[in-house]
Amino acid sequence: MILDLIRKIQKTDGGIGVTLVRLVLGVIFFREGSMKFFGWFGGGGWASTCAYFAGLGIPFPELNAWLVAATEFFGGVSFLVGFFTRLAAIPVGLTMGVAIISAHLQGGWSYPLLILASCFLLIQVGSGRFSLDRLMSR
Repeated sequence: MILDLIRKIQKTDGGIGVTLVRLVLGVIFFREGSMKFFGWFGGGGWASTCAYFAGLGIPFPELNAWLVAATEFFGGVSFLVGFFTRLAAIPVGLTMGVAIISAHLQGGWSYPLLILASCFLLIQVGSGRFSLDRLMSR
């Protein structure tokens, strides 16, 4: 029963175009999460991320910074390899929804909206032709 549920989650109808979208999102979110957690790719690292969240007036800045960084890092890894892509797209999409709401006040909502739409695509059709999900669902 659990294996049947896992197979349904991993089933994918997507082709090469969906694979490309997933890989691009994977690179973006692996990079963003790495910047927040470790300071890789020119990021400020953990202390800087927490200070940024605190400066925005976000309650419980350390907890929320951890949630965002973990969502981005592990979501990016999941997208890169195409493993449980549908499940990973949910928290990534929610994070982008919050970014749209908060950035809308500043006028920067178009980029997170595009990512949110891409997450809906991945939730609907799965991870695409070249993915661990497709390999494991057979």
